[in-house]
Amino acid sequence: MELFSIAARTFSPREAEEYKRMVSEANQVLHNKYKSLAISCTVHEDMMLWSCREDDPRFFKEHHLQQVYAAAAKTVAHYILQEKEQRLIEKILADDFDFPDPEEKEQILKHCRMSLEKSSEGGAWSRRYDMLVRGIKQCLSERPLLHVDGFLTFRAAAYIKELKEVVEYAVDEFLMDRQYEEFVSILKYFVYFQQPQVPIAHVIHKGGQDLLVLDGDLRPLEYRHDEGVVVERLDQQDLQMEDTVVTTLISVSPAKIVIHTREPHMTVVRTLMQIFDERVEICRYCPDCHAYFRETGKI
Repeated sequence: MELFSIAARTFSPREAEEYKRMVSEANQVLHNKYKSLAISCTVHEDMMLWSCREDDPRFFKEHHLQQVYAAAAKTVAHYILQEKEQRLIEKILADDFDFPDPEEKEQILKHCRMSLEKSSEGGAWSRRYDMLVRGIKQCLSERPLLHVDGFLTFRAAAYIKELKEVVEYAVDEFLMDRQYEEFVSILKYFVYFQQPQVPIAHVIHKGGQDLLVLDGDLRPLEYRHDEGVVVERLDQQDLQMEDTVVTTLISVSPAKIVIHTREPHMTVVRTLMQIFDERVEICRYCPDCHAYFRETGKI
């Protein structure tokens, strides 16, 4: 009696070899446990057929069938996550969103890959894996013939929904990044033509996104309300710490900005450097900031 027959369409020689390796490992485990199983994996053009038969009646009396289905389901689920998931992501992006620029598409796909890789050690990856295993086992229990692509199209709705959420999140992140970059460019252009109003301002980078803005006498620098379009637009934003600091610095327009930091690689510091460009000087150590960083344990 045929226990299962699983067909998988591979899209490259490398993918075919990887699938064969996975199936071979699963076959070895099954053979070690159930000696009488007849297992084969044959190739027909780009279609691979993994089949398993058992003609010993004792096998069915001992209720081993679900364990065989579980082994097959785990192998196919791992194959889907490793070899097919990226193409599914690309198809969702192409079908549901309009990004004709190849570079933009690649940036979004990079966001997707990062989201999927972050969860590869557990969490979301395990949830998707378990979801696929349960679905494949259910299909094999109902009918021992399974086409992997057909399963993904018609029987894996919850899994595909999760991938769509990953793509939607990546698109949102990309659009937010692009909008922010465009606004930073506007700010940089505005600052370039803005006349300095004070000679110097100090920015203490306290860590993370936390910044403290001081004047030339190291007193807190007060934000000056301005009717300018750029400052007004910043005022209307859902402000983060760095946005508030940018608003303050633009409102007073220092000729020179000294950023005191022990973490010049941080995004918040790089953003200020990008906007204010030649007006920025990075201080890693000076008498003005030494006492502060010593007190906070930064040195």
